[in-house]
Amino acid sequence: MDFREVNAVRKEVPLTLNQVDSIYWLGRYTERVLTTLKLFMNVYDSQLDSNFDYAKYCSALDIYNGFSSISDFCSRYAFDKNYASSIISSMNRSYDNAIMLRETIGSDALSYIELASRKMADAQFSDTPVLVFQEVIDCIMAFKGQVFDSITDHNVRHILLAGLTLERLDMYLRLNMNEDKVNFECRRLSHSISRTDINCDKAALQKVCDELCNKSDLMDNADKMILLQLIDSLFLKTELAA
Repeated sequence: MDFREVNAVRKEVPLTLNQVDSIYWLGRYTERVLTTLKLFMNVYDSQLDSNFDYAKYCSALDIYNGFSSISDFCSRYAFDKNYASSIISSMNRSYDNAIMLRETIGSDALSYIELASRKMADAQFSDTPVLVFQEVIDCIMAFKGQVFDSITDHNVRHILLAGLTLERLDMYLRLNMNEDKVNFECRRLSHSISRTDINCDKAALQKVCDELCNKSDLMDNADKMILLQLIDSLFLKTELAA
């Protein structure tokens, strides 16, 4: 038997609605941690000399701003478990979903999320938290590699990828990221969802793809908030195909 078959999660069985939901949110929360940490590391490392406008950042992401200073923002946004929008809260939600999907994603993929969660908790007490943040990023990248290398169930792979991509699109739009990146992620989103057996809100998907891929002035588009609402609604009406 090929060793790759031994290590792969080979069972392809019908998914329950709860599993679909957990797979999707595993993708979203994992990508939220990854993208946020990549943006956040430099701010955290240079917070004393930074001109970073955390109030503007919170407004862009539509998260609560109860911070008193840049140092308070950096500490609580990274590590406050009681702050629902903190990075560690997203990491914990990612881990919770991964635990529920142990049999679906496999123990190897789960172990990378578990390690990322432990590293994120360790970073708070490290003398060099930015270096530990990089280790969290490395663990999540390893998780993504493990998932798409070892899981043969096309639904699991592509629902995860849809969740990852939707979260990235949401972040890119809110933070006015590079338009080429937005267009690439939009095409990947359409590709991923079309390869699942999931019936999502296809009208909303088509609207998102048309708007994001065909607008040359996307970042000045007055309908951006409508697009964000459509992105968030894509899986709200999810059901399994008959």
